[in-house]
Amino acid sequence: MKKARFRQSVKAFVEAAQIPEDFLKGNALITMEGQEHIIIENFKGISSCTEREIRLVANRRKICVAGEKLRIDNFTKEEIEISGHIRKLEYL
Repeated sequence: MKKARFRQSVKAFVEAAQIPEDFLKGNALITMEGQEHIIIENFKGISSCTEREIRLVANRRKICVAGEKLRIDNFTKEEIEISGHIRKLEYL
């Protein structure tokens, strides 16, 4: 019975705080603004970086951003912002 109440309390908190459920599960959150800007949250690190391809390590998968003239605009523990001409976003 205690587990059920605890789960209900956590669910209520998550809904009230408007925290995406994917974030709690450790999944990467990806926001694209057109083909020129992408923000990726909840990732572990960068595995490689060139003007044509940026590969990130996420919780369960790798993420590849491919395109032209790619650059990292902002990089923190929580998120990375990439800009350039983005042609493809791929989970590996």
